Amino acid sequence: MIAKIPLGPAGRPYSQGLRVEGGSHLIFISGQLARADPERAHHPGDLGRQAREIFGNIDTLLRESGASLSDVVKITAFVTTLDGYAEYSDIRREVFSDPLPASSTVQVSSLVTPGCLIEIEAIAII
Repeated sequence: MIAKIPLGPAGRPYSQGLRVEGGSHLIFISGQLARADPERAHHPGDLGRQAREIFGNIDTLLRESGASLSDVVKITAFVTTLDGYAEYSDIRREVFSDPLPASSTVQVSSLVTPGCLIEIEAIAII
């Protein structure tokens, strides 16, 4: 069971904390990028479209592991710009249901693939 710890202001696109009971398997999803190949990003300059593609990739990896996005307890996003951050927050609200996963976002100077604006990693428990 995953239960939200009631802290902080309501309405945020993440949980301040989660209590996990009874899970027996952790799934760690490495940082995902929206890219065509190691040298080229999909949707260059569009953080929102990149985020949607990444969450789709994460969903696919979770399903291959017998899990789903509802099992995600923590995400970390690395962004090269805060332009588009509000759209990213809206996309998180669409992708995840309550209790929303704990979340951190860190601004970085660049990512490994040119044109990528966001990289997201996830932890799930089943």
